[in-house]
Amino acid sequence: MTFERKVAVHYLSRLLVGEGATELGDGRCVTSVAFQQAPEHSVDDLVVRAARPDEQEPSVVLAVAVRRAPQLVSSDESTRKLVRAFVEAVVKAPTDGPEHRWCLVVAGLQPHAEQLADLAALAATQMDAPGFFDLIRTPGKFDAGVRGRLDQIEKLVQRALHDLGRADTDTADTVQVQQHAWRLLAGLSVSMPRLEAPDETDWAEVANSLIPVARDSDLAAASRLRDRLVTLAAEYSPKSARVDLTVLRRDAHDALDPTARRHQQGWQAIDHLHRRALASVRDEIKEIDGDRRLRLDRSAAAEALAETVAGAAAVVVGGESGVGKSALALGLPGTDAADADRVQALWINLRHVHKLT
Repeated sequence: MTFERKVAVHYLSRLLVGEGATELGDGRCVTSVAFQQAPEHSVDDLVVRAARPDEQEPSVVLAVAVRRAPQLVSSDESTRKLVRAFVEAVVKAPTDGPEHRWCLVVAGLQPHAEQLADLAALAATQMDAPGFFDLIRTPGKFDAGVRGRLDQIEKLVQRALHDLGRADTDTADTVQVQQHAWRLLAGLSVSMPRLEAPDETDWAEVANSLIPVARDSDLAAASRLRDRLVTLAAEYSPKSARVDLTVLRRDAHDALDPTARRHQQGWQAIDHLHRRALASVRDEIKEIDGDRRLRLDRSAAAEALAETVAGAAAVVVGGESGVGKSALALGLPGTDAADADRVQALWINLRHVHKLT
């Protein structure tokens, strides 16, 4: 199992349970997770969108780069490619719409990543690039590791601007380089989850967080759900999939508790409509002045309707009032034994909907 796949499961689990993450900002929850989104996003391992409960649309787009143990120095070729992707994301970030941010995820605590995280946190509190660079380079204010890491980032950004055709390596304007470096750091989060041996604390926490939505609501079931998310992450990545809660619940349905949903109040309303629809329809004819009841044999019509429904996107049942259209439709089975773990059927009478509001 790759580290990148575990990071994807980390975000998919948050999508399922309606949780956020520090790098998404206070109060925001994951609304979708996209895989391998180049060329739209230069930082493309994962693209996570998030919103607050009162927001109709995502207010943050987080482009995530996953690297197990990067060496954040200007001489490292893989790091040059990484920073070039980040700088390109900074250059292309739109000025309207949701806020665009970037995240580097590494495997556990690492000195270079910790120093980068310190720089990012400080950059976010400074209103401009000169103030940030003057702060870091104030004698005696920060340790040599942090100052040295900023020197490396500055060199990496200078090289990235040259590679992107925006500056010459030897003559790049210092102000231009520092402006891009500050913008990159101010929008950057560094995450260091413990997902791999010998310390898998955060990987175990993923399973714990899934207990409320797992089919049997215990740790064993949550571990099976986590394993299912691992499999899905492996399938999503080569397809450049974009996954929201609906897609994820559909694909992981066999490992999910069907009664545990993010929007519980809404589902309770739908369930109420379902039970009301069933209760309002009779499947037998009652004698007006007696107790005798007659149930018509509609098995042939029911079988024909079931075959039609199975092969159609939508079906309309028509006929005169009182002939038993609703009884016929509601008599269809919601699921059969083969589909019980992946299909759910609900009946709703639209005449009842307005009375809930």
